[in-house]
Amino acid sequence: MPNLRAIVMLSWTLVWTIIGILTVVLDPTGRLYMYLARVGWARQVLWLGGVKTSVRAARGFSRADTYVVASNHASQIDIPVLFAGLGMPIRFLAKRSLFYIPLFGWSLWLARFVPVDRGHKRKARRSIDRAAARIRKGPSLVVFPEGTRSPDGLVRPFKSGAFVLAVKSEAPILPVALRGTFEVVPKTRMAVRPGPVELIIGTPIPTAGVPLEEKDALRRRVHEAVTRMHETGQPV
Repeated sequence: MPNLRAIVMLSWTLVWTIIGILTVVLDPTGRLYMYLARVGWARQVLWLGGVKTSVRAARGFSRADTYVVASNHASQIDIPVLFAGLGMPIRFLAKRSLFYIPLFGWSLWLARFVPVDRGHKRKARRSIDRAAARIRKGPSLVVFPEGTRSPDGLVRPFKSGAFVLAVKSEAPILPVALRGTFEVVPKTRMAVRPGPVELIIGTPIPTAGVPLEEKDALRRRVHEAVTRMHETGQPV
């Protein structure tokens, strides 16, 4: 069962979802929505949850650049941590079914998150092509290459879709490791446990000129970087 912290965080998220939908009237591009999500909702919901986030970044990372952000995924709290910690405009690649949830899904559409249909290969490929075209115009796109939340907090194998996307868009891949989020809210629990969380940002990996046939080598390289940062807490 959710505890009081979880209920308060969920309620505040609902309030900010409604605010976000209303902001699109003022700014149809969704930029105002995403700014408020970063400086308002994400920081506040983490504070309500008793989550203190520290950020460490490797040299070469710039918030002014556009990336395909590849992060491990272990908790529902990962999204506000990424919003608050990365400190730059981002969108998320998300499964299409989330976009049909009342209010929450509507806000994803309005904020221009990128839907992907995982159940149909042809539709998934079209989703990747559309996402690649969007990344070229910015902003950065966050992808969870594991495909779902880790059941034990460890970094699971990566799927190839994120790396096809990176190669097609020619955007650098930004490896990111989240530590401590599993302990705050694991996949199997709704109650929130206060605690420290670390966001480790690695060195961007260029993809310009990389042939699509190299996607698996790219996947292994990024998986190794994320796993190492998750284990050591140090950027690589």
